[in-house]
Amino acid sequence: MDPPTVYIEEEPFFTMVLSSVETFKRECFGYIFGRKPSRTRNNFIITSAVAVQLAKKRRNKEIEQSKLSERNMKEFFKKYPAIFPVIGDFHSHPEWGSHKREPTLSSTDMKDMLRGGCPLSVVIKISSINKDRILWQGTAEGGIRGSLGKYKFHINILRVTKEGNGDLKEECFFIQAPAALKSLNRALGYT
Repeated sequence: MDPPTVYIEEEPFFTMVLSSVETFKRECFGYIFGRKPSRTRNNFIITSAVAVQLAKKRRNKEIEQSKLSERNMKEFFKKYPAIFPVIGDFHSHPEWGSHKREPTLSSTDMKDMLRGGCPLSVVIKISSINKDRILWQGTAEGGIRGSLGKYKFHINILRVTKEGNGDLKEECFFIQAPAALKSLNRALGYT
């Protein structure tokens, strides 16, 4: 069976982009909610997203949610799974100085995903633009790229799998976010 596609509704797409802008030069972190694939539908649907506001550490290359925040959120999600169907998380990989980061999972991200049981991770590479303006569109590996204001974005959605020898491997999904991309390209005068 082909890997599932991930559909992102407009509101959570903009929430994740704005979260990465808000903390630019530092990582952002949050949770994504929605529906997982079923027997009749081979896709994830991201219906909402919320940024975590209480971080113990927020650095250029890492963010750590406070233990209190993590405990409170996970208890709430567990108590109300029909209202808050967590399907993963999102975080940004901002540029800083000469460090150009990629929208891929670090070894720490992979271990955290396996430990936390989240099937999806949205990774947002955000950097400042020099001169280029980029149309919002899909990439060959399945992600989405584009520019907005003084920022350039490359978004991938990944999951972690274990290979036969026990090594961790990331798998990139194809993203569909037609309403968000149409709104962004129209606002930027591309359509």
